[in-house]
Amino acid sequence: MEKVFEEIERRIKRLEAEIELAEKRLKLLEETGAAYKYQIWEKRESYLEYYLVFAVIWIMMGLMLVLYIKNKYVQRITPPLTPYLILALVLIFLPLIYMLWDFMHKEEIENSLEYLNKKEKNAQIVLNEFYRPLKEALEKGDEEKLCYIADNLLTSPRLAKAIEETNEGDPKVMAYALYLYLNRDKDIKDEIEKTVKILRNKPLKVLLSFLLERD
Repeated sequence: MEKVFEEIERRIKRLEAEIELAEKRLKLLEETGAAYKYQIWEKRESYLEYYLVFAVIWIMMGLMLVLYIKNKYVQRITPPLTPYLILALVLIFLPLIYMLWDFMHKEEIENSLEYLNKKEKNAQIVLNEFYRPLKEALEKGDEEKLCYIADNLLTSPRLAKAIEETNEGDPKVMAYALYLYLNRDKDIKDEIEKTVKILRNKPLKVLLSFLLERD
């Protein structure tokens, strides 16, 4: 069982290191003003959306006015539409070009922020909802808690997703491994051997291997 606890502790330390590294990178983004720039970009985009709506309404109203004047006073005045249309296109396309350029730069920071936040969150979930409870349950021999952990692997989409995204294994196979451990006194050696072969989670793999060695 010492090897089992060593593996669990190794996983805990690795995830804690990932959390610490993600926090440092997020702090660095804040210190360099990247996070603040992202917030400014978000505000700019909302302002530009209002501007574009206003510009389109203003252009349409202006165009209708020009057409009205042209139709009503066609014999006296013939206002040229070309300059007005050029101005309208400039008023619409310049903000659109700026938004595209802005979006390309914003996306780099947005991806970094999302990735780091997601990485930190997943590591916290796996630590607090799997490895730390697992370690405590094994240390105390608390089989009821082990059963709860196994059930949680199957019923909690959040935990299952976090385990998959942190590459800790297949939640369903991990849950099955825990159920096998809880029924270790039964004649299930063949099932344990099959599960060990497909189990990617190292601590649980060592745990089931311990049962085989014991037999």
